[in-house]
Amino acid sequence: MGLTKAAIIVIVLAGCLAITALGAAIFRRHNPLEETARAHDASHEQNTYMRQVRMVNYGHLKRESLGGAKDLESRYTSEEASGYYPPYANESRSPSTNVA
Repeated sequence: MGLTKAAIIVIVLAGCLAITALGAAIFRRHNPLEETARAHDASHEQNTYMRQVRMVNYGHLKRESLGGAKDLESRYTSEEASGYYPPYANESRSPSTNVA
């Protein structure tokens, strides 16, 4: 109970069309048309502004990484956080046995 010759031809043609479409999409992704490439270029002012924003964020990341233990939700150390408490401090059960 094999496939007929017509079914094989249709499958081969569909596969060739799919491979051609995939190749064209990959080619256009890596080699866009000139007007499309120019449409995504940012102005010098925008590039400068985004560089400044990135540098400020890198500074925040560096400061946070060099600090002590942090409360991840509030960005404060345990001494600075007013509502800090160790999880499960008042419970005798561990989180793995705390099943509803």
